[in-house]
Amino acid sequence: MIHGMEGVTMTVTAGTEGRTRPPSRTQHHRTVKKELSETPHPAWVERMIADLRPDWEGVLASPVFTATAADGVSDETWRTIVKEFFCVVEAFPKYMGVHLGRTTYGKRDGDLLARDWLIGNIRTEALHAQWFIDWGVSLGLTEEEIISHRPGPEVASLYEFLWSVAYRGSVAEAFGAVNYAIEGTTGEWTRLVMPAFRERLGDDKYGLMWLAEHAEYDDAHPREALELIKLTVRDDDDRVAVTDAVRRSLELFRRGFDACAR
Repeated sequence: MIHGMEGVTMTVTAGTEGRTRPPSRTQHHRTVKKELSETPHPAWVERMIADLRPDWEGVLASPVFTATAADGVSDETWRTIVKEFFCVVEAFPKYMGVHLGRTTYGKRDGDLLARDWLIGNIRTEALHAQWFIDWGVSLGLTEEEIISHRPGPEVASLYEFLWSVAYRGSVAEAFGAVNYAIEGTTGEWTRLVMPAFRERLGDDKYGLMWLAEHAEYDDAHPREALELIKLTVRDDDDRVAVTDAVRRSLELFRRGFDACAR
């Protein structure tokens, strides 16, 4: 045993002095992200992206976003959206925790990198629910109205589907439905509506934080999720399942927004 600074005791096991250890958590997370730099897509990923383009664009074409971009913010509609989708935002790190629990420490290809990426990004998601509430409060809701709201069938279907795929799908399916589909399109629709919300909320930095976090910086999560899909997909059947899971997630996302507009 070695006694370090401030009474901290460190143990050195014989034979381990020359072994490489991961750096600190912060440094290690940066290393994980570097290892997930974009790589050339194999043919099946190119086909998947092309096949899913109509569904992806369908989310962005929801009347909620086109009307907001053209005519400004409808407080009533967006209050409904915040209440309806809070369940998904609040559950997002939980979905990721479920598919974290299904990874291994390197027993399967890609699992170690997937495990470490999920650990880091669950921490990143920690404040998003509070920022989402702050957004709703800036539009005239109370915190109690948001957290006690029971979503309608369309958003509830998305909420339940994401739980299902996190529990029952492959790890690649979970990355596709949760991180690639939802985070990817959210990065794009928030950019569409951000100018209108800046005009509506002015310098309310707390009210704009959730939107700004998704719209204004280069959100690498969906790109990294696509790399993790490529690393963790198991076989041809799993590739088909990933495509189906992403499509279903996009379909339910669009239905949820359309229902809020009605």
